[in-house]
Amino acid sequence: MRTIPKSSFRKIAIYAAALGLITSVAGCTSTPEAQRPTVVVTYSVLADIVTDLVGDLATVEVIIPNGQDPHDFEPSAKDVETMNNAALIVANGLGLEDNLQQSLDAAEQVGVAVFKISDHVKTQTLLEDGATVTDPHLWLDPLTLSAAIPALAQKLNEVLDTDLTERSAKLQQHLEDISARAATIMAEVSNCTLVTGHDELGYFATRYGCKVIGAIIPSMSTSAEATAGQISDLKTLAAAANVQAIFASVGTPSNVAEQLAQELDIKLVELSTHMLLDGDQYEQFIVRIAQQISDALK
Repeated sequence: MRTIPKSSFRKIAIYAAALGLITSVAGCTSTPEAQRPTVVVTYSVLADIVTDLVGDLATVEVIIPNGQDPHDFEPSAKDVETMNNAALIVANGLGLEDNLQQSLDAAEQVGVAVFKISDHVKTQTLLEDGATVTDPHLWLDPLTLSAAIPALAQKLNEVLDTDLTERSAKLQQHLEDISARAATIMAEVSNCTLVTGHDELGYFATRYGCKVIGAIIPSMSTSAEATAGQISDLKTLAAAANVQAIFASVGTPSNVAEQLAQELDIKLVELSTHMLLDGDQYEQFIVRIAQQISDALK
């Protein structure tokens, strides 16, 4: 058997140590995926914004599957475990994820930080069954959403031990650009009077000069139901306002929307207001909504 000289062992050890140092230095520039902390976001539209902000510094996990109505989603045991093991949970707030609230509270009790976008923006209210309620659909206005970005970046700085100041500024500028694109599209509409699936387009309407006169489900949540009398009143109101289309979305009872559109002899347009379509990012999401509304009302 050939004997390897001790000097060779020393050379191998020195080489291995040097290689390890090089690997370590290289690793500082990008955290390996398996070692990244997890940031949990409740739904896909918001997750796209968070992903833009954190880049490859964390793994972003979405709890509510894209395409499912966040108003009535029920978490699984795996979802609860994912939230309990997160470095940070980013939620919308204001009752949007109502069925997640117990799990969010439980995660906070075990020490998980929870950031609510709605705590850091100017919210809107409306009357519902005689009571004033706060509208949770804030992501439908890029500038409202943008107002929460600095505070979100600061919280991520704390939990990820990083500095997202530059990324935060770039993201805010991006959201301003998106809003400007939507405003240009909506400027082509001379009379933006809307009937919606449920009370969801308030922020969008305020930003882009529209007026929502009613909804098939007269509630912030799709879990509510409209009475026959409410539908009859909506039909009368829509006819008097000479609305040109009904804008339905996830959770809208399709049979009611179709019948109402047929009786009024107007268009029925399906908007994706609560989810990203395949391949979309937030910019495409907002621009598509604006374009669909503009095309239907021009």
